[in-house]
Amino acid sequence: MAYVIGCLMAGLSFLLNKLLLKCIGIKVIVTYSPILEEVTKTLCPYYFGADILVTHMIFGILEAAYDWFRSRSGRRGTIAALLSMIGHSLFGVVTISIFSLSGSVFVGVFVGICTHLIWNVAFIRLAD
Repeated sequence: MAYVIGCLMAGLSFLLNKLLLKCIGIKVIVTYSPILEEVTKTLCPYYFGADILVTHMIFGILEAAYDWFRSRSGRRGTIAALLSMIGHSLFGVVTISIFSLSGSVFVGVFVGICTHLIWNVAFIRLAD
C-alpha cells in the first residue's frame, strides 16, 4: 500500500507544485511545497495504515528520477537525485521519530515540515 500511496502522492505533489510555481513563483519552494509534501506523504499513509517511511522513500525515489531526467542526467542531476532520496528519507525518519516520541502524528508532520524547510533553504543558499 505504501508503494501505491508514495506514487500517488508524488504525482499529486508534482501537479500541485507545478500549479503553485505558476501562480506564486519560485518562493513556493521554501513556503508551500514542503508543507504540501510532508502533509500528503505522512497523513495519507497514516490514515490508510500504510508504512509512512516507505511512502517517504518512494516519494524521494520518484522525485530523484524526475530531477535526474530533468537535468539530462549530468553530474548536477545525479547530485540532485541523491539529495532527493536522502532528503525525503530523512524527512520520513524525523517525522516518524517525533510521532513516536510525542504520540501525535500532527507534531511529527510539523517537525517534518520544519526539517524540509530548513533543508530547502540550506541547499538553495549553497547553490548560489
